[in-house]
Amino acid sequence: MTRKEKFVHGLRLGIPITFGYIPMGIGYAALAIKAGLTPFETVSMSVLIYAGAGQIMIATMLAQGATLFNIVLTSFVLNFRYFVMNTCIYNKVDDASLAVRIPSSHLAVDEAFAMFMLMEESSIWAYIGLAGIAWLSWILGAIIGVIVLNVLPIIVANSFNISLYALFVALLVPAVKESKELAILVVITAILNVVLQFFIGNWSLIIAILLGALIGMYIVDDDTVLGDAYKTGDENCSNKEVQQ
Repeated sequence: MTRKEKFVHGLRLGIPITFGYIPMGIGYAALAIKAGLTPFETVSMSVLIYAGAGQIMIATMLAQGATLFNIVLTSFVLNFRYFVMNTCIYNKVDDASLAVRIPSSHLAVDEAFAMFMLMEESSIWAYIGLAGIAWLSWILGAIIGVIVLNVLPIIVANSFNISLYALFVALLVPAVKESKELAILVVITAILNVVLQFFIGNWSLIIAILLGALIGMYIVDDDTVLGDAYKTGDENCSNKEVQQ
Protein backbone atom coordinates (compact mmCIF):
# COMPACT_ATOMS: atom_id res chain seq x y z
CA MET A 1 0.00 0.00 0.00
CA THR A 2 1.04 3.59 -0.55
CA ARG A 3 1.55 6.01 2.32
CA LYS A 4 -1.85 7.55 1.65
CA GLU A 5 -3.57 4.15 1.72
CA LYS A 6 -1.83 3.22 4.97
CA PHE A 7 -2.82 6.55 6.49
CA VAL A 8 -6.47 6.10 5.47
CA HIS A 9 -6.39 2.54 6.82
CA GLY A 10 -5.24 3.88 10.17
CA LEU A 11 -7.95 6.55 10.12
CA ARG A 12 -10.64 3.95 9.64
CA LEU A 13 -9.33 1.80 12.47
CA GLY A 14 -9.28 4.83 14.77
CA ILE A 15 -12.93 5.80 14.24
CA PRO A 16 -14.21 3.75 17.24
CA ILE A 17 -11.89 5.73 19.53
CA THR A 18 -13.64 8.95 18.54
CA PHE A 19 -16.93 7.76 20.05
CA GLY A 20 -15.27 7.73 23.45
CA TYR A 21 -12.97 10.71 23.05
CA ILE A 22 -15.56 13.30 22.02
CA PRO A 23 -17.70 12.93 25.19
CA MET A 24 -14.51 12.70 27.26
CA GLY A 25 -13.31 15.93 25.68
CA ILE A 26 -16.61 17.58 26.60
CA GLY A 27 -16.21 16.35 30.16
CA TYR A 28 -12.67 17.70 30.32
CA ALA A 29 -13.90 21.08 29.05
CA ALA A 30 -16.49 21.16 31.83
CA LEU A 31 -13.79 20.67 34.44
CA ALA A 32 -11.42 23.18 32.81
CA ILE A 33 -14.01 25.94 32.55
CA LYS A 34 -15.08 25.29 36.13
CA ALA A 35 -11.41 25.60 37.17
CA GLY A 36 -11.26 29.09 35.66
CA LEU A 37 -9.65 28.48 32.27
CA THR A 38 -10.87 30.47 29.30
CA PRO A 39 -12.36 28.66 26.28
CA PHE A 40 -9.16 29.40 24.33
CA GLU A 41 -6.95 28.00 27.11
CA THR A 42 -9.19 24.95 27.43
CA VAL A 43 -8.96 24.05 23.74
CA SER A 44 -5.27 24.97 23.52
CA MET A 45 -4.45 22.49 26.26
CA SER A 46 -6.04 19.73 24.19
CA VAL A 47 -4.03 20.78 21.15
CA LEU A 48 -0.64 21.30 22.80
CA ILE A 49 -0.63 19.00 25.84
CA TYR A 50 -3.08 16.25 24.82
CA ALA A 51 -2.78 14.06 27.86
CA GLY A 52 -6.30 12.83 28.54
CA ALA A 53 -6.31 11.97 32.23
CA GLY A 54 -3.34 14.34 32.63
CA GLN A 55 -5.44 17.28 31.43
CA ILE A 56 -8.24 16.33 33.78
CA MET A 57 -5.75 16.19 36.63
CA ILE A 58 -4.37 19.63 35.66
CA ALA A 59 -7.85 21.15 35.66
CA THR A 60 -8.58 19.58 39.04
CA MET A 61 -5.32 20.84 40.54
CA LEU A 62 -5.94 24.34 39.16
CA ALA A 63 -9.34 24.33 40.84
CA GLN A 64 -7.63 23.36 44.11
CA GLY A 65 -5.13 26.21 43.83
CA ALA A 66 -2.00 24.11 43.22
CA THR A 67 1.23 25.85 42.23
CA LEU A 68 2.53 25.76 38.65
CA PHE A 69 5.61 23.79 39.70
CA ASN A 70 3.44 21.23 41.48
CA ILE A 71 1.20 20.83 38.42
CA VAL A 72 4.13 20.46 36.01
CA LEU A 73 5.93 17.91 38.17
CA THR A 74 2.79 15.86 38.79
CA SER A 75 1.98 15.90 35.06
CA PHE A 76 5.48 14.70 34.24
CA VAL A 77 5.19 11.74 36.59
CA LEU A 78 1.66 10.82 35.48
CA ASN A 79 2.51 11.10 31.77
CA PHE A 80 5.93 9.44 31.91
CA ARG A 81 4.33 6.30 30.45
CA TYR A 82 4.24 8.05 27.07
CA PHE A 83 8.03 7.74 26.86
CA VAL A 84 7.65 3.97 27.18
CA MET A 85 4.78 3.88 24.68
CA ASN A 86 6.74 5.79 22.06
CA THR A 87 9.73 3.51 22.59
CA CYS A 88 7.54 0.51 21.82
CA ILE A 89 5.88 2.16 18.83
CA TYR A 90 9.12 3.20 17.15
CA ASN A 91 10.64 -0.21 17.78
CA LYS A 92 7.79 -1.62 15.73
CA VAL A 93 7.63 0.78 12.79
CA ASP A 94 10.00 0.29 9.88
CA ASP A 95 9.55 3.38 7.72
CA ALA A 96 9.86 6.38 10.02
CA SER A 97 12.47 9.11 9.65
CA LEU A 98 13.43 11.32 12.58
CA ALA A 99 11.49 14.20 11.02
CA VAL A 100 8.33 12.05 11.17
CA ARG A 101 8.97 10.45 14.57
CA ILE A 102 9.36 13.71 16.49
CA PRO A 103 5.95 15.28 15.68
CA SER A 104 4.11 11.93 15.70
CA SER A 105 5.34 11.24 19.24
CA HIS A 106 2.85 13.90 20.39
CA LEU A 107 -0.01 11.60 19.34
CA ALA A 108 0.72 8.78 21.79
CA VAL A 109 -2.25 7.84 23.98
CA ASP A 110 -3.25 4.60 25.66
CA GLU A 111 -5.99 3.57 23.24
CA ALA A 112 -4.07 4.31 20.02
CA PHE A 113 -0.98 2.61 21.46
CA ALA A 114 -2.91 -0.54 22.39
CA MET A 115 -4.60 -0.80 19.00
CA PHE A 116 -1.41 -0.22 17.01
CA MET A 117 0.63 -2.72 19.01
CA LEU A 118 -2.00 -5.39 18.29
CA MET A 119 -2.07 -4.61 14.55
CA GLU A 120 -0.03 -6.55 12.02
CA GLU A 121 0.56 -3.24 10.24
CA SER A 122 3.95 -1.69 11.09
CA SER A 123 3.75 1.51 9.05
CA ILE A 124 4.22 4.83 10.81
CA TRP A 125 1.61 6.30 8.46
CA ALA A 126 -1.02 3.83 9.64
CA TYR A 127 -0.14 4.80 13.20
CA ILE A 128 -0.39 8.51 12.42
CA GLY A 129 -3.82 7.97 10.90
CA LEU A 130 -4.98 5.93 13.89
CA ALA A 131 -3.57 8.24 16.55
CA GLY A 132 -4.25 11.42 14.59
CA ILE A 133 -8.00 10.91 14.40
CA ALA A 134 -8.04 10.23 18.14
CA TRP A 135 -6.23 13.52 18.76
CA LEU A 136 -8.59 15.47 16.50
CA SER A 137 -11.67 13.93 18.16
CA TRP A 138 -10.34 14.92 21.60
CA ILE A 139 -9.87 18.50 20.37
CA LEU A 140 -13.35 18.46 18.82
CA GLY A 141 -14.81 17.31 22.14
CA ALA A 142 -13.14 20.23 23.92
CA ILE A 143 -14.44 22.68 21.30
CA ILE A 144 -17.97 21.31 21.60
CA GLY A 145 -17.65 21.48 25.37
CA VAL A 146 -16.69 25.14 25.58
CA ILE A 147 -19.50 26.03 23.17
CA VAL A 148 -22.40 24.04 24.59
CA LEU A 149 -21.60 24.14 28.31
CA ASN A 150 -22.50 27.84 28.42
CA VAL A 151 -26.01 27.17 27.12
CA LEU A 152 -26.81 23.88 28.86
CA PRO A 153 -28.63 23.79 32.21
CA ILE A 154 -26.27 23.54 35.22
CA ILE A 155 -27.44 20.05 36.11
CA VAL A 156 -26.63 18.80 32.59
CA ALA A 157 -23.20 20.49 32.53
CA ASN A 158 -22.32 18.98 35.91
CA SER A 159 -23.28 15.53 34.64
CA PHE A 160 -20.26 15.59 32.31
CA ASN A 161 -17.99 15.84 35.37
CA ILE A 162 -19.62 12.75 36.84
CA SER A 163 -19.28 10.85 33.56
CA LEU A 164 -15.48 11.21 33.71
CA TYR A 165 -15.30 9.58 37.11
CA ALA A 166 -17.64 6.85 35.87
CA LEU A 167 -15.30 6.27 32.92
CA PHE A 168 -12.29 5.91 35.21
CA VAL A 169 -14.19 3.39 37.30
CA ALA A 170 -15.19 1.48 34.16
CA LEU A 171 -11.54 1.33 33.04
CA LEU A 172 -10.27 0.35 36.47
CA VAL A 173 -12.77 -2.31 37.54
CA PRO A 174 -11.98 -4.94 34.83
CA ALA A 175 -8.25 -4.79 35.62
CA VAL A 176 -8.87 -4.94 39.36
CA LYS A 177 -11.17 -7.93 38.96
CA GLU A 178 -8.38 -9.81 37.19
CA SER A 179 -5.73 -9.11 39.83
CA LYS A 180 -6.16 -8.85 43.59
CA GLU A 181 -2.63 -7.44 43.80
CA LEU A 182 -3.63 -4.58 41.52
CA ALA A 183 -6.76 -3.99 43.58
CA ILE A 184 -4.65 -3.80 46.73
CA LEU A 185 -2.29 -1.36 45.03
CA VAL A 186 -5.17 0.90 43.99
CA VAL A 187 -6.51 0.97 47.54
CA ILE A 188 -3.06 1.64 49.01
CA THR A 189 -2.41 4.51 46.59
CA ALA A 190 -5.81 6.08 47.27
CA ILE A 191 -5.27 5.86 51.04
CA LEU A 192 -1.79 7.38 50.70
CA ASN A 193 -3.21 10.29 48.70
CA VAL A 194 -5.94 11.00 51.27
CA VAL A 195 -3.63 10.72 54.28
CA LEU A 196 -0.81 12.76 52.75
CA GLN A 197 -3.19 15.62 51.93
CA PHE A 198 -3.28 16.46 55.64
CA PHE A 199 0.51 16.81 55.74
CA ILE A 200 1.74 18.04 52.35
CA GLY A 201 -1.40 19.40 50.64
CA ASN A 202 -1.23 19.42 46.84
CA TRP A 203 1.99 17.40 46.89
CA SER A 204 0.03 14.39 48.10
CA LEU A 205 -0.94 13.24 44.59
CA ILE A 206 2.57 13.11 43.17
CA ILE A 207 4.01 11.45 46.30
CA ALA A 208 1.15 8.91 46.31
CA ILE A 209 1.80 8.13 42.62
CA LEU A 210 5.52 7.60 43.21
CA LEU A 211 4.99 5.48 46.32
CA GLY A 212 2.25 3.51 44.57
CA ALA A 213 4.56 2.84 41.61
CA LEU A 214 7.34 1.74 43.97
CA ILE A 215 5.04 -0.62 45.84
CA GLY A 216 3.60 -1.91 42.57
CA MET A 217 7.07 -2.98 41.41
CA TYR A 218 7.07 -5.59 44.17
CA ILE A 219 3.44 -6.74 44.42
CA VAL A 220 2.11 -6.61 40.81
CA ASP A 221 3.37 -9.07 38.18
CA ASP A 222 4.64 -7.81 34.82
CA ASP A 223 2.09 -9.85 32.88
CA THR A 224 -0.74 -8.10 34.76
CA VAL A 225 0.51 -4.71 33.58
CA LEU A 226 1.63 -5.60 30.04
CA GLY A 227 -1.12 -8.10 29.27
CA ASP A 228 -0.98 -10.33 26.20
CA ALA A 229 2.04 -8.55 24.76
CA TYR A 230 4.11 -9.70 27.72
CA LYS A 231 2.66 -13.21 27.80
CA THR A 232 3.45 -13.79 24.13
CA GLY A 233 6.89 -12.26 24.42
CA ASP A 234 6.11 -9.36 22.08
CA GLU A 235 9.48 -8.50 20.57
CA ASN A 236 8.35 -4.94 19.83
CA CYS A 237 8.12 -3.99 23.47
CA SER A 238 10.13 -6.34 25.64
CA ASN A 239 11.34 -5.47 29.12
CA LYS A 240 14.89 -5.46 27.85
CA GLU A 241 14.14 -2.87 25.19
CA VAL A 242 12.28 -0.61 27.61
CA GLN A 243 15.13 -0.78 30.09
CA GLN A 244 17.60 0.15 27.36
